[in-house]
Amino acid sequence: MAASWLGSRVFVCVVAIFLSILGVLGTNVATELDFETELQQRQQFGNSSFIFSFNDPAATANGDLRTLFINNDEALATLPNGGVGQNLVTLKACAINQPHNHPRGTEISHVLKGTLLFGFAEENGGRPFIGGNVKTGQTVIIPQGLIHFAQNLECEEGQFIASFPNRDPGTVTTALTFFNLPESAIRATTGLTDSQIKTIKASVSANSNPSLDHECAKRCGIKY
Repeated sequence: MAASWLGSRVFVCVVAIFLSILGVLGTNVATELDFETELQQRQQFGNSSFIFSFNDPAATANGDLRTLFINNDEALATLPNGGVGQNLVTLKACAINQPHNHPRGTEISHVLKGTLLFGFAEENGGRPFIGGNVKTGQTVIIPQGLIHFAQNLECEEGQFIASFPNRDPGTVTTALTFFNLPESAIRATTGLTDSQIKTIKASVSANSNPSLDHECAKRCGIKY
């Protein structure tokens, strides 16, 4: 009985000491917190910081991708709750914005020029393809995290602007990501030989890339 009583007293003392430590730490954190309101943080930036121009494209022979994400805008990277990001995508004839997904943002894309084939695939158990042709002045919504693409099957340049409710939506390009996995994983998944895997790896180019759709290339007089 005495041992049980002593053990209970020790337990109560330990708990009391622990709670006291938490109280002290909590007090220090509260008093030492250096907090600035969003108004104060915005005042660190001049007028020009809030006007963005898509001047630095990742240009290719088949189109370009111009971004407004945290990696290229100081105000967007610094201010809390910025909550937005954009891509301006130009696709030349037969070019494709490869299948990819944004793990942290729904995409709302508005076609500025041309007619583009947009589509996405749902998660396992869902529909394999949802989409269709989106014309100038129309908007398409791509749910967060789903694999999607935009393809220009016309012989004239197309362009769209993609907006995200997240300043850092992230991008995972499907083919590049898959074929950068260990070859053992690719073999087990596809049944391809190492030689076939190397051939496909060499044919998968960076995003945006020319379409390997030979019908479109022939129709538009494009030579590779």
